[in-house]
Amino acid sequence: MKKRVFIGSFVKIPGFSKEYPKIKKEFGGILAGRWIPERNFHITYRFLGDISIYEINNIKAILKDKLEGSISVSIKFKGLGAFPNLANPRVFFIQVEDTSGNLQEISRFINQKLALLGYPEEKKLFKPHITLKRIKQVDNEQFLRKIKSYENKLFGVQKEIKINIVESILRPEGAIYKPVE
Repeated sequence: MKKRVFIGSFVKIPGFSKEYPKIKKEFGGILAGRWIPERNFHITYRFLGDISIYEINNIKAILKDKLEGSISVSIKFKGLGAFPNLANPRVFFIQVEDTSGNLQEISRFINQKLALLGYPEEKKLFKPHITLKRIKQVDNEQFLRKIKSYENKLFGVQKEIKINIVESILRPEGAIYKPVE
């Protein structure tokens, strides 16, 4: 049996439940797509795709030290952004400022350990973010105007994270993310 998994950290942005409805309202008519529920907010270090329980157990073993307990960080959830860029947005997100550098170090550590198990090196640059919506259609002019008002908006901070191997269960109503036991 295989599971669709990634390695990530769930985040809880204090007070964001009051901001999120406002963002949804302001960008709702500008961006078509499905909003991500707050319970699914996370930072992805590495997407692995469909892998066997055997592979998951090997990953658990090699990442054991990082999967236990919490890790101190200094991250700010500040501003909104889009991938691949603002002129051609496909993913709408909250930017994550890693002032401690710990998220970058965690990403490097995970990739080095996965390489020992035969996983190819990640080619994309690690850019921590919290996805709010995968964009199907966009009104570019309105989007560029509206996103500027959120350029320096501080949504919250976080001082600790936990690293998880997360199963992504795809459903018609949206994905469900849960830590792999």
